[in-house]
Amino acid sequence: MSGLGSRHVLALVLTAGLGALAMAQGPEVQLPPGDSPPPTAADRVAAAGESDDYPDYGHVVVLDRAVNHVDEKGVSRVESEVLYKTLTEEGCRALSVLQWGYEPQSSAVEVEDVTVIRDGKTIPVPVEAVLDLPAAQDMIYWGNRTKLLQMPRLEVGDGIDVRSTRRGYSYALLDQTQSDDERFIPPMPGEYFDIVLFSGPVPILEKRYELRLPAAKQLHSQVYNGALYASTSFTEDENVYAWWAFDLEAERHEERQAEASDRVTKVVLATVESWEAKSRWFFSVNDGQFGSSPEIDRKVVDILAAAGVADGDDAAKAEALVHWVAQNIRYSGQTMGKGEGFTLHPGTMIFEQRSGVCKDIAGMLVTMMRAAGIATNPAMTMAGSRIEEVPADQFNHCVVAREAGDEWVMYDPTWVPFNNDIWSKLETEQHYLVGSAEGEPLRRIAYSPPMESPLRIRHQATLGVDGSLEGTIRFEGRGAMDSRLRRIVASTPIREIDERLGTMLASMCERVEVQSVRHRAADDFSGDMWIEVAYRAPQLALAVDGGLELHPPMMAVLLSDGLLFRAGATKWDEERTSDVFLYYTQLLDVEETIRLPAGRAATVVPASDEVDETYAYFKGQAEAAAGRLIIRTRAEVRRRQIPPEGYAGLRKAVEEARSWGRAVIRVEGEGGEG
Repeated sequence: MSGLGSRHVLALVLTAGLGALAMAQGPEVQLPPGDSPPPTAADRVAAAGESDDYPDYGHVVVLDRAVNHVDEKGVSRVESEVLYKTLTEEGCRALSVLQWGYEPQSSAVEVEDVTVIRDGKTIPVPVEAVLDLPAAQDMIYWGNRTKLLQMPRLEVGDGIDVRSTRRGYSYALLDQTQSDDERFIPPMPGEYFDIVLFSGPVPILEKRYELRLPAAKQLHSQVYNGALYASTSFTEDENVYAWWAFDLEAERHEERQAEASDRVTKVVLATVESWEAKSRWFFSVNDGQFGSSPEIDRKVVDILAAAGVADGDDAAKAEALVHWVAQNIRYSGQTMGKGEGFTLHPGTMIFEQRSGVCKDIAGMLVTMMRAAGIATNPAMTMAGSRIEEVPADQFNHCVVAREAGDEWVMYDPTWVPFNNDIWSKLETEQHYLVGSAEGEPLRRIAYSPPMESPLRIRHQATLGVDGSLEGTIRFEGRGAMDSRLRRIVASTPIREIDERLGTMLASMCERVEVQSVRHRAADDFSGDMWIEVAYRAPQLALAVDGGLELHPPMMAVLLSDGLLFRAGATKWDEERTSDVFLYYTQLLDVEETIRLPAGRAATVVPASDEVDETYAYFKGQAEAAAGRLIIRTRAEVRRRQIPPEGYAGLRKAVEEARSWGRAVIRVEGEGGEG
């Protein structure tokens, strides 16, 4: 935490002295020397600074204060106040419409009071003008809504004081036919969780979060990714917890960074007893959803027979089923009544609809696996981010766990369409929680080393005396790279595949001509994905001083295509403050064999420096042999999430790759003629 400035003294006077001052009556009460009355909203706005103090922002949050009252049922009522200050005309435009989102099946928002503070005076904004509208939705259509309030024309330096109340929770579990109180009961009745991030898109001068629980409820809580002030107090009826901070910097955007919950200071809190208790709850609310039907039974038999694994073991059957579900259940979240949060819809419903969100796709796979006699349970995970030790609902994704002795084998049908894995390599090192009657601990997917996600490129080509290069490039991928290659094919109409590959190779030579493309069918999971491109690149090598000069051809392609080499295609700043998040490790193994014109030989065959760092590796080299030029390149990204202290090593490897891409290879004939 940074030290306290003058505005913090005002804030501390408010919290420490407000109770005593409230007992004084009338203006005749004289404050002791050096003391100041509690700051008003106008005082805070005046002391908040100007645009020169925040040159990169059009407005700031002067105060963000929330008091959360939780009752015995776990129903939450949050009273919040947010005080803004406009710094520029752009900031005025950004705050010209205020917005509150909510999900009507499980939450409600009331805008209590909005005031503009200008030159120390207050201008009320009629909250009757708040509009309640359907929210924009994409892929998930659960009827979310948004409340909007058009502000009067704002001026630079205005303060905006907004007070609102929110009831409910953030997951839609219950049916709209229930009463309001029942509608706001959380998925685990009587339990409460929250994750409070102490950061935002603009600077926050002061942020406070207060939680008031019934005295009988116990709380797990922990602060992550930084430090906060905190207090705990008790009354006869309540336990009161508070966390606060000053001068919070805005979230800084850096390329390929981890989710905000992995970066910014946060409080994670929960009343649930343990992960095992949450596991038992998740099992109990969903176990009746996986009954099969004659139609599903017949489809399972057909799938297993078509895959040739009708008499296979559970692993073989499960692999066939996960690929069928991944390819045939469309991701589209329709409102299907009760159960839009943690409850998985019945497998029979999803089989009929052939669509749903992750929990429905997972439920379909559980249903089919159980129909095949495979012991399978649903599970929860957090895609793209970590889960902390506190047993809060830190989940955004539903997956499937197959029981295999004392272990669980994980399947994710949502993330493996056009992917030869049963669990995407983009989800390694993620935590997961299996729902079971006995209760399971929080577990974590194992680390995946680079050799599990290789991209192997074999380039066979002939160099013409005119500098043209003609040949075949074969891309082969496994793990994460299998899915990257399949994406190229699956996302491209058949008639446009030549153009798509030509665009990819254009970074090698703008005038490249794709002559043919062959590939494994994107939905053929009998082996790893491959794509083979025959091409011609006129004048790829340039005539210079009687010889031909060229760069390692494939490096131009790799360094410009994020699907093929994500780390190499990303522009990295010189310094970094947050983790790099690449989702997967990668091995890049390239061998290019170029046949040279008769009588010509490679006379300049460079090599890169070898970069061997904790999180990354790179080495490029070329050699001349019997009328041929052989170019070998190897790169490794050794961790999907790289901390700031490892960033320099990653960047060093990438910069060496770029340097290798610019390396000049020279080919000359006898007497130096090209």
